[in-house]
Amino acid sequence: MTNFESRRDTFTALVPELTRMTSAAFRDRDPEARAEAIQNTLALAWYAFHALIEQGRGDEPNIIKSVVWFSVKQTRVGRTIPSGGEAKPKDVFTHASRGRFKVERIDLREFVDDATAVPEQVSFRLDVPAFLSTLNERQQRMAEALAIGETTSAVAAEFGVTPGAVSQFRLRFKTMFDTFMAG
Repeated sequence: MTNFESRRDTFTALVPELTRMTSAAFRDRDPEARAEAIQNTLALAWYAFHALIEQGRGDEPNIIKSVVWFSVKQTRVGRTIPSGGEAKPKDVFTHASRGRFKVERIDLREFVDDATAVPEQVSFRLDVPAFLSTLNERQQRMAEALAIGETTSAVAAEFGVTPGAVSQFRLRFKTMFDTFMAG
């Protein structure tokens, strides 16, 4: 039996224990989503562990459990096994820039629900698109990226600016919106 086969057998023998560990990490999800998250986590763990075996680090103590906890974090942020020969997962905008698909504008209706008062829903649905139309294309994309919850660092990397500049844009957008609403 080769070193790789013994490491694979070690990982396989730990799958029930790793499943229990990951199940606890995703206990807040419904049963189907939990099962999917567990399987994704185990797949990511094997993928990372396989890479460590190839680097000669597969026999380090507790390396498998460390890899699993890292994989849990990756699953929580939506990472999956790279497919199509990609070396590393890429973000949506990278795929879009290569023409694989088109990134649609955000749907502002997702930001308001039925519990919101009707006048506020109407105001939001009319005023926010009107405000966004006053911005140039780049500013609109940046404001939308911030609105959907992208981090300052991610927006800075996407737009080729510093995180400090993104923070300044965020404040500027707020000031501009307040002025727009007052006028």
